[in-house]
Amino acid sequence: MASEKIEEIVEEQIPDGAEVHVLSKNEKKARQMILKLGLKQVKGITRVTFRKKGNFILAIDNPEVYRSVAGSYVVFGEAKVEDLNKRYAEAAAAQEAAQQAAAAVKEGDAPKDPESITADLQAASLADKSAPAEDDDEEVDETGLDSGDIEIIVEQTNVSRAKAVKALKEHNGDMVNAIMSLTS
Repeated sequence: MASEKIEEIVEEQIPDGAEVHVLSKNEKKARQMILKLGLKQVKGITRVTFRKKGNFILAIDNPEVYRSVAGSYVVFGEAKVEDLNKRYAEAAAAQEAAQQAAAAVKEGDAPKDPESITADLQAASLADKSAPAEDDDEEVDETGLDSGDIEIIVEQTNVSRAKAVKALKEHNGDMVNAIMSLTS
């Protein structure tokens, strides 16, 4: 009856999805002895593996590892057996699938190498910055305007110098509004 009450209390206090480790009496005693021997806990180890004959591995995920002054280690955790032969077969299957995908790409559109992609991007950016269309050949009065501002607007919007001057005059020399009006 008392153990049922303890289980109910424990179930109420432990949030869902939390990992709980209940230590047996022997494990508690072993940990106390380790501390008495002067072993120090090693932090940051996420996995410990031991290789056995026949390509079998004993793996301990998220172990508690203690190290002695002499260099010996004590590892606490749940050991699981892994079969390397099975892992090799899975890796070979994944590699074969990748090769088949690569062969399918070669039959269709082959991916470009980085140099050709860079060349395509540079060509596109140069085409965008080509000389602006000169549909206004008339001379425009630039008095009161900074020539640097005009150049920036021409560069940013790819319009003629005359249109840039007109936009700056319409917006009383405000570059941001002039650029916005020319790009919208």
